[in-house]
Amino acid sequence: MAKVPASIRYKNPGAMWGRNAIARKWGATDTVSLNDGTGQGNNIAVFPTYVKGICAQIDLWRSARYRNKPFGSAIKIWSGGNYVESYITFVLRRVPGMKRDTIINDDFLRSPSGIAFLKAQAWHEAGQPYPAPDADWLEAQRIVFGGAVVKEVKPKPVVKSKSIAAEVVSLLSLVLAYVTDIRFLLVVVAVVSLFVIYDRYRKGDLVGWFRSPKPAPAKPKKKKAKRK
Repeated sequence: MAKVPASIRYKNPGAMWGRNAIARKWGATDTVSLNDGTGQGNNIAVFPTYVKGICAQIDLWRSARYRNKPFGSAIKIWSGGNYVESYITFVLRRVPGMKRDTIINDDFLRSPSGIAFLKAQAWHEAGQPYPAPDADWLEAQRIVFGGAVVKEVKPKPVVKSKSIAAEVVSLLSLVLAYVTDIRFLLVVVAVVSLFVIYDRYRKGDLVGWFRSPKPAPAKPKKKKAKRK
């Protein structure tokens, strides 16, 4: 049975050293010496979960030693000068758009390309695809860059007071909208008609309303008195 690589066994995808502030910050529980044949006295931090190990990996890239450096230069430091060219080639083949001069900064690390880069690095360090699930990479990225998701608070709309002229124009527009509506006009005609009918009915002359009005009787002419 093949031995599980140290970076997988200790949930440390970047194979970062222990006994430092970043390892302690993300809950490293131990530090194990490595017999990797380099003679550099390398060791590796032990993390309790993949998420913690990925958080430490991201945070180490954000430290002063690597931050804002081109990838080619930064990975030489990270690897201790071991297999630098093969390391660079391996990562660039697995991260679309990434180049030697890609700057390792927060904008890059918090992007989808940043996740692809971290996964490629972990693959190279382990010598096989790293088994941490996608959700763990995204969760670690979320934790490092802001913790809990903050809901967007929309500002309340500012209500501007209208001038008298604006109020008049608004009222006239409303009236014009109603007047030009044929349904409104029909309702007005119906209401007026009902009012007139009710008024005639109240006066007892509902039938007479439909008759033609009688001509007024002619006034009798006064006879002139004859002079005697």
